[in-house]
Amino acid sequence: MNRCPVIGLNMSLELTDKYEKLGLLVPLSYVDAVAGAGGIPLCLPPCPDISIIRQSIPLLDGIVLIGGDDYRPEHYGGHVQPEIELMHERRDRFDLELARMILQDTVMPVLGICGGHQLLSIVQGGALVQDIRTEWNFPSEYPPLPHAKKERNEKQNEKFRHAVRLEEGSLVGRVVQIPPGDLLTANSTHHQSVHPGRVGAHLRASAWSPDGVIEAIEPSPDSPWARSGRFVLGVQWHPEQMQNEAPHRNIFRALIEAALDK
Repeated sequence: MNRCPVIGLNMSLELTDKYEKLGLLVPLSYVDAVAGAGGIPLCLPPCPDISIIRQSIPLLDGIVLIGGDDYRPEHYGGHVQPEIELMHERRDRFDLELARMILQDTVMPVLGICGGHQLLSIVQGGALVQDIRTEWNFPSEYPPLPHAKKERNEKQNEKFRHAVRLEEGSLVGRVVQIPPGDLLTANSTHHQSVHPGRVGAHLRASAWSPDGVIEAIEPSPDSPWARSGRFVLGVQWHPEQMQNEAPHRNIFRALIEAALDK
């Protein structure tokens, strides 16, 4: 029987409707995408002491850093944001410690999705564009797309997609397995993005939306991760919500393959 790699998933902290108490949540789409690719999902709760989770690291073969609310801007020198936009402080603190530990102390493959993609940049010294709609001022032939749900009406939200240009020869290009030069179609539910002027140490941008927003990050060619062949990939969209399409399934399959090879 073939071994199934164990893939860690960080978790959201949210108030329950009935009792207004904090509860833990991982959207099933993440669980199903990992399991569908041949992995065993293992949820990692935001324990108050990261050393508790550190003891579980030997059980893991890879990790998915999931999306969620915004990380606190003080981590990258950003401006103050409304508290309602920010994730719970406990998850915020835990996620940063977890991501640093995984990147610095292990060689396991890492996939960051949406907020998890931004987290990879933050822990490597990168920064974010805190609100694309109001702050995006980088050269582009296109005005900013309505990346966030709040910028679209309900009908638009149902099936909103945009094109993603992949750098030829990039990790993300190899992973999704579409013909060179073709555009990927992706969803969009974010109002922040990785800052093009500060992607983070050992990282580079490798995919972009038509308005120039960074859609994927991966190891830069001269980085120790690239030299060792380590799988580190961040994508701004939600491939776990598009598992009916082969390119997005391939992202999770690549993670599982890397986990088996680590």
